Amino acid sequence: MEKRLVKILTVVVVSLLYVSCNEDVLETQPLSSASEPAVWSDPKLAEAAVLDLYQGTWAGVLSREETTDAFTDQAVFTHPGRGVDGYTEGKMNPAGNYMEMWWMDWPSLYPFIRSANIAIARLTENEAGFDQATVNQLLGEAYFMRAHFYTQLMRQYGGVPLLTEPLQLDDEANNPRATFEETVNQILADLDQAEVLLADAPASKARAHLLTVLALRSRVLTHAASDLYEPSKASSVSTIGSYSNPELIGYTSGSQTNRWEAAKAASKDLLDATTGYKLDYTAPAPQEEAIQNYDDIWLQGDENQDFIWGRLVEEFGFGSRTYAGGDGWSQGPGMVALYHGPNGYHEWAGTTPTEALASKYLFADGTEFDWDNPAHAAAPYDNREARFYSTLLYDGAPWKPRTDDVVRYDNFNELQTGYYTFSDGTIKNGVDTRQGPIEDWNGSRTGYYYRKFMDPRQPASWPKNLQKVDAPYLRYTEVLLNYVEACINTNDEGEARAWLNRLRFRNGLPAVTETGSALYELYKRERDKELVNEDARWFDMKRWLEGPYSLDKQVQMILIQATQKPGTTVENYRKDTSAWDYTYQPTDIVLENRRWQDHVYFLPIKQEEIDKDPSLIQNPGY
Repeated sequence: MEKRLVKILTVVVVSLLYVSCNEDVLETQPLSSASEPAVWSDPKLAEAAVLDLYQGTWAGVLSREETTDAFTDQAVFTHPGRGVDGYTEGKMNPAGNYMEMWWMDWPSLYPFIRSANIAIARLTENEAGFDQATVNQLLGEAYFMRAHFYTQLMRQYGGVPLLTEPLQLDDEANNPRATFEETVNQILADLDQAEVLLADAPASKARAHLLTVLALRSRVLTHAASDLYEPSKASSVSTIGSYSNPELIGYTSGSQTNRWEAAKAASKDLLDATTGYKLDYTAPAPQEEAIQNYDDIWLQGDENQDFIWGRLVEEFGFGSRTYAGGDGWSQGPGMVALYHGPNGYHEWAGTTPTEALASKYLFADGTEFDWDNPAHAAAPYDNREARFYSTLLYDGAPWKPRTDDVVRYDNFNELQTGYYTFSDGTIKNGVDTRQGPIEDWNGSRTGYYYRKFMDPRQPASWPKNLQKVDAPYLRYTEVLLNYVEACINTNDEGEARAWLNRLRFRNGLPAVTETGSALYELYKRERDKELVNEDARWFDMKRWLEGPYSLDKQVQMILIQATQKPGTTVENYRKDTSAWDYTYQPTDIVLENRRWQDHVYFLPIKQEEIDKDPSLIQNPGY
């Protein structure tokens, strides 16, 4: 019922806009275009207007071919020329020479902030006399969404203009950036308001309520406590150390330890308020069970207790204002498998994992993978940790049935990302390679594809079968990881290990025994793997000052070559170590000339924004 209500009310507000404005609804901003008296005099229309704020999330990580992991060591975007190299090669500049992500960029979010401001003002006035419960929930949601939008901007730009009143057309363009500290404080103040107002709001995975407030507060304070915003750490970065307005991009006073204590308390509030998914193991889960555990978290979506808030794609994704849909075509959430899947399934390999990501996954016994170890290099896909198999598609990995026209190349439904030499000298290029027989231009450049967020229940027959995997924005495990990080940074290592072991056991890995810097490093790589393609690694590499570690190296593919063993009989190729000898070689690919540039820690404010408002001060390095 809850999901249906969200969809109906979205249609109501879009219909209202169309009638009121007679314009393409994708080009309108509801609360600036619709008749305000009509909206705020009817509780259903008011609810529809507030629900429209959720359109400002798009579908998060499930929105498009490019994901933010492609801006890091963990992934690469297959098709050049779309601005991803603005991040990976440091080419971004105020002219906009980089790929923007709608759900977190300046020009996309400020209109939604204005809509939130209108909602807050009108609901506070409550001239229509709505009952207090209605006002509290809608007003709480408006405060929460404004906090969410400012969080997205803060993580990109640092301090930003804090607009908390609806601007009018004749208002003077003089809205200077707030300091970083003021921006964080405004977000926290909005969350405080939302927490009070939403105290009695019904639990929902699509709409804000108490748990979403607690989870977002944990994220905000974790980011604010990080090294990127601490002057004693960040001053070592060339552009930051020489910047004349350090107050715009970090703290200039106060204690980082105190900030970590605040993050720790906020994260624990959420951990105590609800429970996570299968975190009660006292020893590592069996391998197959561990794989299923991780599958459940992303595949069950809002039905899994780990999922706190996100976009319920099937009910609030197709045909919405930010994803118009129609005629079997739905930009974004329904097309994720098409965006990122293998070319041998007639899919596009938009963003694909790198060997750097694959190498982060341990063996099931907790041993680190090492290409310099001959035993590891001889069988790199055997006995790896559970999340490896849940997250990645690799040579020989089982996957969906092939379409009828591809069965002749693979009738075993296994990924083919290698090159196979038969005993008669014939060489077969794997069907999922860039030299294969099916749409080779859409083949992975790395030899890997994502399995995570690719719905295995839907056949490879787009566009008739749009997938229905929900897009997570906040989940319990992120807050658990936030808590572990805060514990490490406040010297509470015993507590950090205890909570990290809950996560490790769920994923089939042994207990952590590390201390000090080794524990922190292990934690970071655990976080990398757990939150793959969830808009985490990009922000984490920056707040940890790991830009050079992440991007000062070329992307590597895995070159797989197999030779049929003498005396064996093979009719159709499939992965089989009894019939084939395999070699695996990590190999640099020349697609992007990856190099880290310090100015990439913060995004540039576009010059067109500064031209409109000269009071805006540009970020460092631009």
